[in-house]
Amino acid sequence: MGNKTSYSALTTFAALIVALSSHARLSVAFDANSGSRKQILIPTQQAVRLYSLGFDRLLADYFWLSLIGYLGESSKRRFDHYELTDRYIELITGLDPHFLDAYWFGTFVIGGDQRNPRRAAEILDNGIESNPESWSLPFIAGINQYLYAGNEVAAAKYYRIAANYPDAPAWLLRQAEILEAKLPRLIKEASSWLNIFESAGNGAVKDLAQERAIRLWVQVYKTAPNDAYRNRAREVLKELGVDVGSLKKPE
Repeated sequence: MGNKTSYSALTTFAALIVALSSHARLSVAFDANSGSRKQILIPTQQAVRLYSLGFDRLLADYFWLSLIGYLGESSKRRFDHYELTDRYIELITGLDPHFLDAYWFGTFVIGGDQRNPRRAAEILDNGIESNPESWSLPFIAGINQYLYAGNEVAAAKYYRIAANYPDAPAWLLRQAEILEAKLPRLIKEASSWLNIFESAGNGAVKDLAQERAIRLWVQVYKTAPNDAYRNRAREVLKELGVDVGSLKKPE
């Protein structure tokens, strides 16, 4: 009986995918192998609402895997600049507004690789509204404003919003103060990537944050104008697993 039920569910889901494909919005991505544009079908929100049949979260997972496959073709994405990512993320988070990893991952690709921080902000604002208990979304919205939109004032504002959540970490207010202070850009950026590393779950975002944080804090260590910055860099690099003794001492 269990096998028949599973088969029936899979058949229904497959039929749903076919139905959605027939109502998809035609999108185009560059195919580096053929030098041509490759058609990719991404369903519209209207089609999903019409055909979801209670499979919203399962469909979110399906299109999440589709997005991972799209991003995994890195040689092609260098040509189209990840242009379909925001459509995927909008669809995925529309189906499952509480899928926090999608907002996190999407921010770095849409704001950074796709070079569209305004679009990332729109999606994040929708996520913040749908997840009033999550401090991490206003935090990542601040990251988007700082790293990709270059707006320190807006970034600090989002950090202060995040700091008001009951379970928010204390460093959010300190980071807001750092962004508002007259400090070197290098210090602010290094602190931001450290915060991302400490806040992200395991996965690509955490790995990226660790790599960026190490590179920037090594730079701080080597170019620090005084011992206070240099000692802070030493502490952070130890936390990140770097053997500070192996680094060339600043002259």
